Amino acid sequence: MHAAPPVRISLVPDSAWHRGVTVLVGLASGSMTAWVVSHGQAADVYMAIAALVVAGGSGAAAWLYMSRRDATTCFLTWDGATWQWMQGAAAPRVGEVDVMVDFGAWMLLRFAPAVPSHGAAWKAASRSAAGPLWPAWRAALYSRRPVGDQYSTPGAI
Repeated sequence: MHAAPPVRISLVPDSAWHRGVTVLVGLASGSMTAWVVSHGQAADVYMAIAALVVAGGSGAAAWLYMSRRDATTCFLTWDGATWQWMQGAAAPRVGEVDVMVDFGAWMLLRFAPAVPSHGAAWKAASRSAAGPLWPAWRAALYSRRPVGDQYSTPGAI
């Protein structure tokens, strides 16, 4: 079986993904605040203080997420044998790409570098951002990885 042809795609920051995560953080903070208020056994003043602390902490987490949002474009390249992740001026990293969510026109990807000291990177990819490369890129994501020939390996019998 042949491997997918080489393809390179740029992963631009996805505003829909960012808005979705921000909404989920807001819903989680509202839920946590409602839980704290509903389980109040002490005076109302203490419950109000606890609710404010929880809401403030959740708001701080949402602000931190929004301020640390990755606004740089990444490049994900399939060279026919390996995946490479390039971001900014950093050297390309080799690793594996997993499709975590696939809605056809939108995907959530996880890049796991071969070097364990680097953390996994999560990025959203969309058909509109990929343009005409989308079918070839999807084929590369779902194709079988090439396996070395066992008879050409030194020492193989």
